[in-house]
Amino acid sequence: MRILLLIFSLCCSSILAAADPVLPDWFKTSFLDLSEDLEQAKQNNRHIMLYFHQNGCPYCAKLVRDNFHDKALVAKLQKNFDAIEINMFGNRDLTDWNGKDFSEKQFAEYLRVQFTPTLIFLSKKGQVVLRLNGYQSVDKMHIALDYVDRKAYLQKSFAHYLGDLKINKAGKLNDSNIFEPHPHLLMRNQTRAAQRYLAVFFEQPNCIECDYFHHNLLPLKYTQNALKQMQVVRFNALSDEKLITPAGEKTTAKNWYDSLKLTYAPAVVFFDKTGTEIIRKDAYFKQFHWHSMLDYVLSGAYKTQPNFQRFIINRGDEMRKQGISVDIWK
Repeated sequence: MRILLLIFSLCCSSILAAADPVLPDWFKTSFLDLSEDLEQAKQNNRHIMLYFHQNGCPYCAKLVRDNFHDKALVAKLQKNFDAIEINMFGNRDLTDWNGKDFSEKQFAEYLRVQFTPTLIFLSKKGQVVLRLNGYQSVDKMHIALDYVDRKAYLQKSFAHYLGDLKINKAGKLNDSNIFEPHPHLLMRNQTRAAQRYLAVFFEQPNCIECDYFHHNLLPLKYTQNALKQMQVVRFNALSDEKLITPAGEKTTAKNWYDSLKLTYAPAVVFFDKTGTEIIRKDAYFKQFHWHSMLDYVLSGAYKTQPNFQRFIINRGDEMRKQGISVDIWK
């Protein structure tokens, strides 16, 4: 029996270690007094990168294993950034750069962190100059670090910075009959509420991540059934296509993508029937998290549970009670 328990313990330990790899030692040892951290970063001409994570998060594990162990990327981080980790559901005391006290989880809620990992980059004055929601590729992180380190945020948004770097902007978006044809007049408000939720897709031509979404997630029956219950539109995030936003503003696709501070393609922004944003997909997602987001919107769960991560945890637990196998990395 003792041998069996030992084997079980070792197996569990190896699984946990695989799910939650140890952070590299170049992360800053912080007392979570961010005003003090900012002052030190300023003296050393560095920016701060806040890394929000949670235990058992496969996207966090991928970020640590792939990105935080990529030699070129690590060299940039060590040279120009102070990296500080914050547990989204942690209880350590934290003081922000304005002297306000929080616990880690209160601070995550204050900054409206909905996904892990989330990376928030701060200027030397404590201004949020870039926010990356969810897992980002090594190549994307290289671009983000250059954007912050070179202080390009003083001249342009990250969306415009990415657009300027995109060499081949020509080409077609993936075909799909799920999207409504233009013109797109999306206005809705309290007095003139729409009948359905709104899902706005932003994609780009020559986009590997967009191809992945169209080939692997969009064709799924679950996805199709959910989107058929919504008003679904799509824009080329680099285009000058004219539209009217849910708030009634006249703009173009690329300017709206920019004003929403989106950083990924394909991005999906969900709006309720009165035009208020519910949640957004602005990062790499696999099936379980994508379907959880669709459920979060259509079920109306966002009205009573503002924390999407807690909704995901509860959804997984309910599925397991029904005998449904749950693979959050599927």
